[in-house]
Amino acid sequence: MKKYFVLLLAVLLVGGLFAVKITMTSGGVGKELEVLKKQLEMFHQQYPDIEVEIIPMPDSSTERHDLYVTYFAAGETDPDVLMLDVIWPAEFAPFLEDLTADKDYFELGEFLPGTVMSVTVNGRIVAVPWFTDAGLLYYRKDLLEKYGYDHAPRTWDELVEMAKKISQAEGIHGFVWQGARYEGLVCDFLEYLWSFGGDVLDESGKVVIDSPEAVAALQFMVDLIYKHKVTPEGVTTYMEEDARRIFQNGEAVFMRNWPYAWSLVNSDESPIKGKVGVAPLPMGPGGRRAATLGGWVLGINKFSSPEEKEAAKKLIKFLTSYDQQLYKAINAGQNPTRKAVYKDPKLKEAAPFMVELLGVFINALPRPRVANYTEVSDVIQRYVHAALTRQTTSEDAIKNIAKELKFLLGQ
Repeated sequence: MKKYFVLLLAVLLVGGLFAVKITMTSGGVGKELEVLKKQLEMFHQQYPDIEVEIIPMPDSSTERHDLYVTYFAAGETDPDVLMLDVIWPAEFAPFLEDLTADKDYFELGEFLPGTVMSVTVNGRIVAVPWFTDAGLLYYRKDLLEKYGYDHAPRTWDELVEMAKKISQAEGIHGFVWQGARYEGLVCDFLEYLWSFGGDVLDESGKVVIDSPEAVAALQFMVDLIYKHKVTPEGVTTYMEEDARRIFQNGEAVFMRNWPYAWSLVNSDESPIKGKVGVAPLPMGPGGRRAATLGGWVLGINKFSSPEEKEAAKKLIKFLTSYDQQLYKAINAGQNPTRKAVYKDPKLKEAAPFMVELLGVFINALPRPRVANYTEVSDVIQRYVHAALTRQTTSEDAIKNIAKELKFLLGQ
């Protein structure tokens, strides 16, 4: 009987039934999921006793957020590792494992300071920065050259002029961006708002969006569609991948998107490979450029078991290591959060704009830092989208945003 038990135990160990299994959420924007699967294969070679199952998430960060709310409200033990938008740590902190004591284990001193600030809530570190983002302007450098332009547009007015001239001559769209009603629309709107000299809140947290600058910024977005006609009306349904596909198919001169699009528009299958430039977003009337800070971080579910939490830490340390951040940047086009990776010659060769436009990423502006950000975002989405679809005027939209935000924030 004893021999049988020892034999059974050996079979179970060899069969891997004693291995720890953890789950991890992931989006599928661009090459994100494909690259993660390859990274997990490398992780499994290093940690054969840990099995990682991917739980696919919607591309819309708004829909993904709502799923997380459901998981946490039910006290679910899965997923163990959560891919979180940079704006969520404050909201989800009560449901995330406290990683403050693991700061040195994750080598957070080697990361861009702004990314570490984004995962620090009331002095507690609740996640590890995975990749960082900022809005960028993609442009067809071959078309700009063809029509006599030797630089990317420096101002929004210059973009309109170039987009009109080239799009009419080529029979394509001038400028595509993210105009669907979801979080991406807030990111786009804030870039116009800031570049026009406006803001949502001041440094004390007071609502200051009800301003002529804010009205002008929103009206400019509306005018891109209906007055200048450089943006198609369908933009009000576009998320990142919708805009990227149109641009990559050679059907637009300019595109606002995140860094991930670079590796796709320059892939072997891309009709515009080698014909694309990347620049900071144009300046508004006040001479200011602005990019919204984006990015994603990795947190651990507070309800996971101790064994799952330890395995999750190993996975996060692996995915955020120097080598894996470099691999992700080159293959998925997602910006590293480790400072040293930007000095790697392999990165400069694969994605030169990441190195050349490092200042854009360091100086990118965060969305309003409030605990009930999701509600704030919903208000902005609702009224900005209503203006873009001509259900309300820009002036009324801004007034209503201000009114509802003051109520939400108790002002």
